[in-house]
Amino acid sequence: MQTFDMTNSDFTAKLGNAADPIQRLTLYYENPAAEAKAAAANGIPVVGITSNTIPWELIRAAGAFPCVINSGNSNHSDIGNFMEEGVFENRIRAIFGAAISGDLQHLSLLLISRTSEQEYKLYLYLREVARQDPRRRIPPVYLYDMLHTRSSESYAYGLERSLCLKKRLEELTGKTIDDVGLLQAIKESNTARRAIRKLLSLRKPEPRVSGTEALALIGPSFFINRDEYGCLAEEALKVIEHRNPLHGKKVLIEGASINHLGLHLEMEKHGVVVVGEGDWWGSRSAGGDINDSSADLMKAIFEKYYLDTPSPRLFPFEIADEWFQKASVDGIDGVVFYMPPEDCVAGWDYPRRRRYLDERGIPHFLVRDDAMSISDECHERIEKFVYGIGAGR
Repeated sequence: MQTFDMTNSDFTAKLGNAADPIQRLTLYYENPAAEAKAAAANGIPVVGITSNTIPWELIRAAGAFPCVINSGNSNHSDIGNFMEEGVFENRIRAIFGAAISGDLQHLSLLLISRTSEQEYKLYLYLREVARQDPRRRIPPVYLYDMLHTRSSESYAYGLERSLCLKKRLEELTGKTIDDVGLLQAIKESNTARRAIRKLLSLRKPEPRVSGTEALALIGPSFFINRDEYGCLAEEALKVIEHRNPLHGKKVLIEGASINHLGLHLEMEKHGVVVVGEGDWWGSRSAGGDINDSSADLMKAIFEKYYLDTPSPRLFPFEIADEWFQKASVDGIDGVVFYMPPEDCVAGWDYPRRRRYLDERGIPHFLVRDDAMSISDECHERIEKFVYGIGAGR
């Protein structure tokens, strides 16, 4: 997992010396737990999040600090005592390793979503480890069991689980989540979303920001307060919008979720400009705003995460494919599908989406290597793919 967490004192010193907003956001991206640990040290309850499908606004309105967990060692020696080798993706293994080793003891609660089967199993495995070994410093865990199938039953169940989550957060912080708090959190979050959408608009048709830089500028929205993020991102945008356009074949990355810069870095070695990603760490991180004029703010928050948030369990397929189909014909030169050896989800969508591209004559390429260790043979195939696609679609 590509994270660079340093000591709190080193991070504070580097942040203090980083006057440039791009540098500051990059530091936050490289040290995803820094602000959460600082909040905990100041007595603020910190709630860790495992996925984009957990309502950030509810946590914020409860007076807690929300933070997506994106650090940990997927090769931690203790993991093998509980998890089967080759079954869980690196991100889930890393979260599990951090939890059972005490690295997440600054959390008051670890919120795990039902977004994927692996996250559900993460919840079950952590509960079992806590049962077997109560001495381990595992944070309290809570399952946010919202389903993304499109049915009236799933909608009603998801709304009910959101109200239960609200109650659990109120119990955690001792603060009532009222409309005043919800509205403030929604406005803060929407400000961050608007900044991200502006950044995305600078990735095409004439990209002024590389894929690696874009991810590093979007990512901190998951790790710091979104009011601070919105201010820094707006300042960064003023710098970026005056740049000259980047040159290179414009590529969309689709497939398994990528929570690091590995694949983008490898593609950029071949002169590619990655202008979009089909996952929640990049192009799909913001989506639309939450309706802050709704008479029922709880319902508005729930509907944002139920109807407008990427999920591997979204069904039916026509809805799940909608973003991909629009993005793949939006001025790009080719699509790179990323399905590392650990993937057990995205591969089911690959044949259907590959067929869509073939019918429209859009070049595509499949990467099966782990992006953190691309083989020479894969590099050769990437080079051939890039050379073969025509610019200016």
